[in-house]
Amino acid sequence: MSRDRALKVWVDAVTAARLTLRAEEAGTSVSEYVGGLISRDVSGAGRADAVSGELLELHYLSAILLRVLLSRQVGEGEADKLLERARSKAHEQAQAALSELEKGRNS
Repeated sequence: MSRDRALKVWVDAVTAARLTLRAEEAGTSVSEYVGGLISRDVSGAGRADAVSGELLELHYLSAILLRVLLSRQVGEGEADKLLERARSKAHEQAQAALSELEKGRNS
């Protein structure tokens, strides 16, 4: 790994001890180990971002088509009510999922 930039990273004592042990197990310095973690995390996010953009486009197109079909079937007013209810439910589910992710991250 090339050494282009130096970063100062602050962690608590327990995390530092864990990083030291894992770096020793991997046969590297703590700095190299943390650098590798960051590199893997950043490179993986690029692929995830690309896929999530494509999925967002697909969901947006599906929402547009659903809106058109609903308005034809039940009328504009009722379609608006159904979509607002769906948005509310989706928001609740997204908040619950994010909360679970945060709990998992903090444990």
